[in-house]
Amino acid sequence: MQQTPPATETLRKPLDSEVLGQCVSFPKSGRTWLRVMLDELAVNLRYVHAGGAHQNALPVDRLPQPGMFLGKLKTVFLHRDPRDVVVSGYFQATKRIGVYNGTISDFLRDPAHGLLKVVVYNRRWLRAAENRDDICVVTYEGMHADVGAELRRILHFFGQPADPEKLKNAIEAGRFETMKEAEARGQYEQYGKRLRPGQVDDPESFKVRRGKVGGYVDYFSAEDIAFCDEVMAQDWA
Repeated sequence: MQQTPPATETLRKPLDSEVLGQCVSFPKSGRTWLRVMLDELAVNLRYVHAGGAHQNALPVDRLPQPGMFLGKLKTVFLHRDPRDVVVSGYFQATKRIGVYNGTISDFLRDPAHGLLKVVVYNRRWLRAAENRDDICVVTYEGMHADVGAELRRILHFFGQPADPEKLKNAIEAGRFETMKEAEARGQYEQYGKRLRPGQVDDPESFKVRRGKVGGYVDYFSAEDIAFCDEVMAQDWA
């Protein structure tokens, strides 16, 4: 988050008939980690940010509603602590795709990139998931706690077998050290630019950057953390 495994050596865009569902997440919520493991398990999903992409930079009041993306495909909704998402998003926006020039404190407060947007996005999707059996909610933190259990839950959701050996291989493919090394060596050509470092000598420009839960404390000031607490305490619609 490899030596290239058999399941990904011939990776191609799956046909519509092969797609089992979709994975929706705000950028930098752990999607790449999950995707590498699900690709290893041959679970073909479409991966969408559903209006959250930093390239589009839609402000909070222009975020599309989840209903626009529901109804046809079973959905995995992946979310992560918004504070960690903002930190990782900042390095994505500044060092990988070049769509932001300000400080991390500015980014945190930016209505088109920052914390409020992540919070609103996640809460809308979580509310949409209530009382629906076609949405499986997965958290980055839950994957860190027991990635095998979460993968088995996703496989069950899509009616797929959970072969122990294949699960073991998928978990190994998704180990942080495995993915970091593979990205540095350029072994993810099947993913194109998605899994290449912005600068090979800058660890913060890697797609697989730190993989740490709660790492935001290493980047935010006391004032930034107080701002986060204030935003996250409110009941945003």
